[in-house]
Amino acid sequence: MLRRVRLLVASIVVVAVVVGGSVANAAPGFRFHGSGYGHGIGMSQWGAYGLANKGWSYQHILSHFYSGTRVLHSATLPKRIRVGLTSGRLRIHLTARNGPVRLWLDGPGMTFVAKIPMGQTWTVSSARAVPRYVVRDQTGALVGGVMWGGPSRSLFATFSDTGARVSVLEADDLWHQGFTYAYGFLEFDLLGCANRCAERLTIELPFEKYLRGLGEMPSSWPAAALRAQAVSARTFATYKIRQYGLRSDCDCHLADGAGDQVYVGWSKEVGVDGNRWAGAVVSTAGQIVTYHGSAIQAFYAASDGGYSENVEDVWHGGNPAYAIPYLRGVCDPGEYTSANPWTDWTRSFTASTVSSRLGPYTGGIGTITRFTNVRRGVSGRIVSAIARGTSGSAFVAGSELRSALGLPDGRVWINSDRNITGAVRSKYDSVMCRPGLPLSSVLAVSHGSRQLFQRGGIYRNSRVNMTVWLRGTIHDEYLAAGGVGGRLGLPVSGAVRPMLTYAPQTCSPCRRLVLEGGRIYFKPGLGAHALWGPVLSSYLGRGGAQGALGYPTTRVKTVNGVSRASFEHGTIACSSGTCQVS
Repeated sequence: MLRRVRLLVASIVVVAVVVGGSVANAAPGFRFHGSGYGHGIGMSQWGAYGLANKGWSYQHILSHFYSGTRVLHSATLPKRIRVGLTSGRLRIHLTARNGPVRLWLDGPGMTFVAKIPMGQTWTVSSARAVPRYVVRDQTGALVGGVMWGGPSRSLFATFSDTGARVSVLEADDLWHQGFTYAYGFLEFDLLGCANRCAERLTIELPFEKYLRGLGEMPSSWPAAALRAQAVSARTFATYKIRQYGLRSDCDCHLADGAGDQVYVGWSKEVGVDGNRWAGAVVSTAGQIVTYHGSAIQAFYAASDGGYSENVEDVWHGGNPAYAIPYLRGVCDPGEYTSANPWTDWTRSFTASTVSSRLGPYTGGIGTITRFTNVRRGVSGRIVSAIARGTSGSAFVAGSELRSALGLPDGRVWINSDRNITGAVRSKYDSVMCRPGLPLSSVLAVSHGSRQLFQRGGIYRNSRVNMTVWLRGTIHDEYLAAGGVGGRLGLPVSGAVRPMLTYAPQTCSPCRRLVLEGGRIYFKPGLGAHALWGPVLSSYLGRGGAQGALGYPTTRVKTVNGVSRASFEHGTIACSSGTCQVS
């Protein structure tokens, strides 16, 4: 997947959560358990993949990741775009394909220099002693017998006017095999000529043709994901052109690479399934993501780990001044797919390595032994923490932690694996992450699993093929009665209204939870209470919650061999297999 991390800007109100405020390290070092790859802002590409497979339309995908936005057609999009392909080179290789490539000075079609025959590779170098271009043909001979141009007379290559293609080896920083271009023209510039000049290469081409050459998403992915990517990429480029215009640092609108968008040119269209990507661009032509009618900063990343993040919490330490209303963290139920390699990863470091790498940010605090005061954003990404060392403490921003350690994402748990996986993750996604951030790891039990969250817990019972989210008073009572390790065992139902046998429902909010070893009943004003053993059997034999006893007011308590529970209208006491109701 052709994604890396991109940089920049802002979002809205800080929604930071402190979970696990103190994280002690095991003496040998630190283990960072994480999910996601990238900055986690805006659209997740793997999330778009999963949501498309769930049947979401590209418009739905985009409006989900970019809060409060609409996909609209714009008649005022840029017509052309300049893209920086590579810079700081001393030599650039050009290969002519499908026809000849022509070289010019001063502009396309201006002062003719030479023609690269189809199939041949020529080089354009900066001269060693003078600020000039040295053009050599396939045999190494100096073309024209002279050097050409200079810092004020740029060199140009044209090809699209004759249907030719040109391949540039140095433009490919991904596989180092070269990318091929079919549209527009290339421009060479000489820079930094105080000593030997360096070359910069830019391509100028029609805006929509540029989009067809983006290598941001595999062309084999679902159509809705491709269209979402096409609209996001078009919006991203439109915003940057409108906001910043032609950048002086590169004489371009966007650069090819991590800072902007990966542009691989014609190589994308002729690659595997390239027609599908081109089709996604064409079918969404003119469409952009808008907020109040204006193009947004359509950031996107490879994987958000299941929850995207508020932009100010990723790049601005949680400062609400940098908040942007459409770049809010949202639950991403599309991420968890077996094809995504970033759902669950671990990175391990010795304490000395962590201390050394964080040294530029912490200063001399000795060997770091733990992190405390961990502040997290809505997704769980670390916004900031205090690094505690053997000779001091220091504040560390989440972005600094991630950068210093080279972590794939900032959504990490330190020395505690709280990643959400398996059936628990599937349930978590199905309820749109409403349980909140995890408070524990996934605990495996004999025939199921459990994970605790800010709001309740998710429980998997493999015997009955059921996964349920328990929360509120019923969950509190379940934990108080021993939870999965107690006599109640795992749930075999969700918390539902008691079944009626003969009377109309008189308590709509009432709930009953059935477990392997008992039941929990809840009624407003009475609370939730657990029953099990002979007391429960006797209670059910008398009609349960719909019977004369009503709802329990205590859980079962055993004193001196007598198990007892109280109810709205009586008490059950059991001893030696015999129960009495009073």
